[in-house]
Amino acid sequence: MKSYLHTLLGLVAGVLFAQTPPSGRLTGSWANENLQTDQLTQLIIRRDSAHTFVHAWGSCHPSDCDWGEAESELWNGITVVNWDHGFSTVRMQLVPQQDGRLLVGIVTEYRDGSGRKDKGSAEFFARETAKSEAADALRARELLHQSAEAYRNLTPSRFEATEIVHRASERSEIRSEVHSTVLFSPPNRWRRELTGGAETRIDIASGQIRWTVYPQSNEYVKTGQGAVARPFLYDLLDKGRSTPEIIRQERLGPAECTVVQIRLGRGVTQELWIDDRTHLIRKDITDEPGSAPGSATRRETTYTVAQTGERISEEAFTYMPEATHAVNRTEAANRATETLIGKPAPDITLRDLDGGTIRLRDLRGKAVLLDFWATWCAYCREALPTIELYHRGLQNKGLIVYGVDDESNETVRPYLLKYGYTMPSLWDEHREAVRRFRVEAWPTTVLIDRDGIVVYYGTGAENEKLRDAIRSVGAW
Repeated sequence: MKSYLHTLLGLVAGVLFAQTPPSGRLTGSWANENLQTDQLTQLIIRRDSAHTFVHAWGSCHPSDCDWGEAESELWNGITVVNWDHGFSTVRMQLVPQQDGRLLVGIVTEYRDGSGRKDKGSAEFFARETAKSEAADALRARELLHQSAEAYRNLTPSRFEATEIVHRASERSEIRSEVHSTVLFSPPNRWRRELTGGAETRIDIASGQIRWTVYPQSNEYVKTGQGAVARPFLYDLLDKGRSTPEIIRQERLGPAECTVVQIRLGRGVTQELWIDDRTHLIRKDITDEPGSAPGSATRRETTYTVAQTGERISEEAFTYMPEATHAVNRTEAANRATETLIGKPAPDITLRDLDGGTIRLRDLRGKAVLLDFWATWCAYCREALPTIELYHRGLQNKGLIVYGVDDESNETVRPYLLKYGYTMPSLWDEHREAVRRFRVEAWPTTVLIDRDGIVVYYGTGAENEKLRDAIRSVGAW
């Protein structure tokens, strides 16, 4: 831990103002001055007796991801907060400045076996002015508090839900449906089974270890569970930043519900059907605008079962990979270089952004560069200009470049247009390519020679090795 804290101290050296800041200089709501950040966007800091708690939100699409609340500590007079996400630990330092701003230093230690390293970053936050709320908003906030308390104090419970995602644009409409079953046992053991999507998945949290099991391929991923890992985010409803509003009463099946609307920012709205008797969520609809004109996404989750006081077997929260000789997916991904290089590339069929079908086997005779990327991935955004140069400069020499992304057309196309990228990108809707090429880190780049053999597999920025590989296939 100390080595990472020293890294943060190096980031903020020379700008420290107070070794032990008065609590009043930290408490309140803080917004990141960098509107384009891919790190933290918002902090709410509060005091409770002798303790200081920090609630954080990180940059996500469509609205910011809620990290939850963690207790801070003092280290060498500096306020420090650790966020245990299971696969990683984010360490944060909060340093008040003379001009009233807050300097936040951040570094991430990854524990997912990927070998990723984080150099750390530091950004300035400005204090937000508190806004008074009308009586209606206060009633809505109290209802959200009651709901959050219901989830924080759950007894052994069973939930069944159906999530329908509807993506619409001027060109197309896409509908997907996923069914989930969640078993919960306090304080923080849970099991979630997801079916109907791209791949059946079972998440098992034992209290210390989190298993993600893929029964169809007999594979699994093992990480620490982390303090913030949980099957629902509803226990944080009363920690939100946005002003809620009660919009109507409505009966949903056997439950009389109060419908609360929350505006999450960036045009995203959420409506929650809160059971008047149990205060559990019976329906959750989130509407988000797309980046392209006329595009939008609606996520509708309906809880057909929300039953507390269940008797749940201990076996629900255990997993033994050796019983089925299951393969560790992370270890398999780490061995991808030795298991894929020199072998025929997996034959995949994906659609491009215009709806055309691209089959890898049909590209024999050309060298093919696949860049697995995402708009949310900072390292991908750094690598894309180089990938674009390969596309523009080497296509006449026999190199075909494709981006591969599992995000929707409405997310990817505007991003490429905004920054002038002309390389084609393929939609890995069901993550077939990710699975078959053993991708566990973004960006991952794969080079396939003219005979369909994988000759290069790398993660992150390895420009010299990739250039040498492109030369080796005669496409430089």
